Amino acid sequence: MPCPNCDGPTLAFPVPESVRPHLPDEPAAAEICRDCLTLITPIDPPAEYPDFSRILGEFPTGENGALAAAFVSRLGSLAINRQEIEALADLAEEQGVDVLLLVDRIAASGRIQPHFDIDRRRPQVQQILDRSE
Repeated sequence: MPCPNCDGPTLAFPVPESVRPHLPDEPAAAEICRDCLTLITPIDPPAEYPDFSRILGEFPTGENGALAAAFVSRLGSLAINRQEIEALADLAEEQGVDVLLLVDRIAASGRIQPHFDIDRRRPQVQQILDRSE
């Protein structure tokens, strides 16, 4: 299904149970736009995790990829999603995913055009994560 925000291609993935409470409607599955990082729910759950490198070569794989996709999708509104961003960043860190490095790589990719200003979000996310420690 094309992205409703930019008509870009999407990538469907199962949402890990630990991530569900941090997304609207606690979906069992979601799609993320490979171009603008918009999250689309609800969808029918795919059987397995997709190749997240289709978003970005350095994107985490498997369950960590789903966690990373959920995290970046929440960055569109820091004020509204602050608690979810903190919780998802904590979950990611526990799994060895460096979310700030991922944000940097998305910003440097040149291909991905998030539905939010990625360059402004990086320092804002850093501040949120520094305060939550």
